[in-house]
Amino acid sequence: MNDLNCSKIIKENSKVLSWNDDIQVMYYQTSKEIIRANMCVHMNMISIVLQGTKEILGCGMKRVVPAGSGFFMKKGSYLVSDKIEDEEKDYESIIIFFSDTWLQSQIDTIFDCKNTSDTQGEDCLNGDIALLEEDKLMNSVIDQLKSYFELSQDKDRLQILLPFKIRELFQILISAPNGYHFEKRLRSLDNHHNPDLVVLMQNNYKENISLEQYAFLANCSLSTFKRKFMQTFKTNPGKWIMQRRLEESYELLKKSEKNVTEIAYEVGFETPAHFIASFKQKYRNTPKQLQKQL
Repeated sequence: MNDLNCSKIIKENSKVLSWNDDIQVMYYQTSKEIIRANMCVHMNMISIVLQGTKEILGCGMKRVVPAGSGFFMKKGSYLVSDKIEDEEKDYESIIIFFSDTWLQSQIDTIFDCKNTSDTQGEDCLNGDIALLEEDKLMNSVIDQLKSYFELSQDKDRLQILLPFKIRELFQILISAPNGYHFEKRLRSLDNHHNPDLVVLMQNNYKENISLEQYAFLANCSLSTFKRKFMQTFKTNPGKWIMQRRLEESYELLKKSEKNVTEIAYEVGFETPAHFIASFKQKYRNTPKQLQKQL
């Protein structure tokens, strides 16, 4: 698995339009699936998935973004997957990077476009990511941006127009039915903090990721992650993750109709055999024996 550095990807991609150092629009395409790669996002970004599915793990939960939808992501560290749904089609997306400086210069104009929905609703998308639901107005702007990459003879003109087109996109996203979530993320850009370790672990302990990747999501080195983990949970990460998975499996065995194999995979074990052995060591019964007793 290779790390993904957005700054490096931009430099190596010929399909990029830039406006100073503040806005970069990239047409991204890959014929190879990417599974849980470490991605360093050097600028705030918006991505609209054109083909395939995007999965993002970071800041407390996993998001799945299908074609036609998109997401906003603050600069930071994430685990990402690019999944190809049709073997005859690549994974494709339009990605827009923008700086805090440019956003601050446009703040009054962008936020002048109010969200018109009757209720803002509970902000269930906590963290540094906001999902952007499929929207005809959004996709019309994205179609225009995609067409720009076919007009190489007008590249200079197109780059001058970028700030206006991106501002239009922001206003469309804010005015969308669930645009409140996107607006809230924009307004909090100057309050970016490392993800809280407790929230990070409670929401991701079922995921089959390495300690190095947990440290990556926590924006710290592996040694620092282990030290902070011990200070917070009074045990090491491996033991804590096993404990939480077994506790969760115990509750599922009591309350659900799922079989042992289904529960093993749901709580994060790679094989049912490992789950059964670990469960018996802790509870002195196999999962099936416990089910019969309950």
